Amino acid sequence: MSDSTLASVTVPSLKAARSARDRLARAGFARNSIDIERRGDVFAVSINTREENRDRAERILTGSPLGNDLRQAGEQAVDFLHGNRSLALGLAALAGFALFSLTNRR
Repeated sequence: MSDSTLASVTVPSLKAARSARDRLARAGFARNSIDIERRGDVFAVSINTREENRDRAERILTGSPLGNDLRQAGEQAVDFLHGNRSLALGLAALAGFALFSLTNRR
């Protein structure tokens, strides 16, 4: 890639590096253009991308790991509820009953 540029970030753990790589992949960047390299006690995540995508890649790389963890937990919860529709229906009925009983108190 002659017209490519490098965007990178240094993170303290392999888990954080993999999280950054996953955020980039979910955003549509090619997984084979994302590199994780160990540098002593830290890890460097870098991606070769076109100049017009560099700012977006840097925003994704410096994004909040907490936000990513919350997104992953939400996706896991949705997958669990899709796999257990009867449980989801029961929980929805229970929540509806609780809300109904709270609004009808005098």
